[in-house]
Amino acid sequence: MKNSLIKEKIKNLHLHFSHPSYFYEKQLLQQIKLGLLDEALKTLDQINSLERSILSNNSIRSIKNSLICSCTLFTRTAIEAGVTYEDAFDLSDVLIKHIENLNKEKELKQFEYNMAEYFIELISKKRITEYPYPISKIINFIHVNPCSKLSVDKLAKIVNISPDYLSSRFRKVVGVPLSEYIQNQKILHAKNFIEFSELSITEISTLLEYCNPAYFTNVFKKYTGLTPSAYKKLSPQKKD
Repeated sequence: MKNSLIKEKIKNLHLHFSHPSYFYEKQLLQQIKLGLLDEALKTLDQINSLERSILSNNSIRSIKNSLICSCTLFTRTAIEAGVTYEDAFDLSDVLIKHIENLNKEKELKQFEYNMAEYFIELISKKRITEYPYPISKIINFIHVNPCSKLSVDKLAKIVNISPDYLSSRFRKVVGVPLSEYIQNQKILHAKNFIEFSELSITEISTLLEYCNPAYFTNVFKKYTGLTPSAYKKLSPQKKD
């Protein structure tokens, strides 16, 4: 029950974000990198509820310039997420050409949401095609279900192979132990929650299916060098 209440709280996190546009921008790029489509679209809503920068005396040109800036940021984020330069810039070129062909304000504003979705799809596709089956299926499952209780045994059942074989094959193909890969992904999402949500450390620990906050703190420190509380103090804080 507690876990379900925390997940419901997360659905409404966008209601608690405050004004600074840089905070929203950083949050949006992190959500795109993690493949969090619903959350990214909600953050775009928050950004677009603010006054858009004036980048030209012509209102349509100004919106186009703004979208091209967004496309540039999304492209860099995709590359940071592991997408090849060629694939990221190919998509960017197509999108910028489409921006230039749009001449209605409503169409342009909607296209920014489409761009976020296209880049998230590109990042997700990279995960699936980078490795052979069954490794690709396991990696995609981990990325799509970071808040699930993940174990080698559970993942092995998904692809109907033995846990020992999966562990050996995963380490050979990916270069890191499967258990370490799981923890890395959970910590990435933990960092996202710490930076951009109002969830407590205990709530984040519960959401990510750690047995208790103390163990979560130990794992977080192992992978980041900081405790969750120390990391929170170094993160860009929302201003009231």
